[in-house]
Amino acid sequence: MRVLLLCWMLAGCAGGVGPAGAEASLRTEVEVADLQAALAGGAPLIDVRTPGEFASGHVPGAKNIPLDELPARMGELGDPAAEVFVICEVGGRSAQAASSLAAAGRRAVNVKGGTRAWKAAGLPVE
Repeated sequence: MRVLLLCWMLAGCAGGVGPAGAEASLRTEVEVADLQAALAGGAPLIDVRTPGEFASGHVPGAKNIPLDELPARMGELGDPAAEVFVICEVGGRSAQAASSLAAAGRRAVNVKGGTRAWKAAGLPVE
């Protein structure tokens, strides 16, 4: 029994229910490469910058919901149980938005480095 429990704790042997699966489902921040993979799988992305900043270049598929409008527009985020990615220019505002979303019961994930890191990685913008 101890060996089985140790296996579950160290290697996530419980089919994604143990520590390895829990880590992925509870992530609060990702790198832009992780965001790129999530977007390829259809994950939602909100950009909390101002409309002017958004218009100057944004991650393809991102929805612009400025930080100050987020509380009133949470209904636009879709399934409350689904993970939603949040981005801004460098990560500060999106971290604040992700924290607010998490406090409201959403699975929000901040994009580390923001749109600046996305562009620096040579990824496309619209």
